[in-house]
Amino acid sequence: MSALGTSISIILTKVRARRVARTIARTTPTTTPIAVYFADAPQSLYQLRRWYRVLEALNVEYPTAIITSDPSTFAAVRRDTTVAVTFASGAPELARVLESHQVRVVLYPNHNALNFRVLRFAVPVHVFIGHGESGKESSVSRQLKAYDLDFVADAAAIDQLRGIRGYDADASAVVIGSPWLGFVGSPPLSWQPDGRKVVLYAPTWEGDRASMDYSSVESHGEQIVAAVLGSPDLRLIYRPHPWLGRVRAASSEADARLRRALATANRGDVVDTGDYGWALTAADVCVTDVSSVVHDIQALGKPLLLATGFESRDADRIRAAIEQAASAGASSPVTANVSMEGILAGIATALRLGAAPTL
Repeated sequence: MSALGTSISIILTKVRARRVARTIARTTPTTTPIAVYFADAPQSLYQLRRWYRVLEALNVEYPTAIITSDPSTFAAVRRDTTVAVTFASGAPELARVLESHQVRVVLYPNHNALNFRVLRFAVPVHVFIGHGESGKESSVSRQLKAYDLDFVADAAAIDQLRGIRGYDADASAVVIGSPWLGFVGSPPLSWQPDGRKVVLYAPTWEGDRASMDYSSVESHGEQIVAAVLGSPDLRLIYRPHPWLGRVRAASSEADARLRRALATANRGDVVDTGDYGWALTAADVCVTDVSSVVHDIQALGKPLLLATGFESRDADRIRAAIEQAASAGASSPVTANVSMEGILAGIATALRLGAAPTL
């Protein structure tokens, strides 16, 4: 896009934002003591969508709203969920929304720098919830110090957070389990079990810096897909990260080759870009890299193979490893708390914290 085109796009976005803000200002606000703040554009909505069903269930116990700061995101989220959605971009609008909705707890599904627009307000309790439990560098970010609490899946996550210098993980981290795994979504209509062992290959994206590049799609992707396609007893679900190829053309090209390979093979394999979770339950074994998929597949007690752990990139050897894992099953299944009990208790903790005097 040219500089002129970019300028016009920015201007149009600001105009739409003002129109939405004026519309919202004319509506009668409801009391929603719990709010989720999501400042990103629609391209990042995968981070919020993981929480939709959980938030809808939470809304039954505690009236909940989603605060957006992008007009296109506002429109998309209103289509996606039954949870109340509102809009506020600048500090005056945010102050009005927080006060009129009587927000007592704000939840954050990512570390967007715009979160600080809301973090400046002293009355609500600010809680980081993230969008999956992983061993990525971003999951142990020093940014967690900005929040009052951090909701995590298990005790292992707290152990990981203890590595953050100057951060009191034992005081700030609250274990809530993995409630999103209780709402795993539905498979596409084309998906019908057929007796073959199901392999889920879920590579992450290449990251926005070298230290965050955990993706295996360039290094192992074609060999993994060839290994599965080469077996009449295996079936593949390929679920690339929504941002795969966003930074590096080589990752985008590798992803395109994998999709073409599945289409050409025409064996009933699936490229999954829909609701997160159904593939986890359908899979007999998962191949992935460093991502939240690792935690989720282990929490469900499914066999896991890390792409970077293959001793060889030879497709035949990879196939043998996958077949062995699929037939053996999980030797040490990890039971996850996938109910709403943990997050409801976490919200109760946050509300009690908010009852204390604020600075």
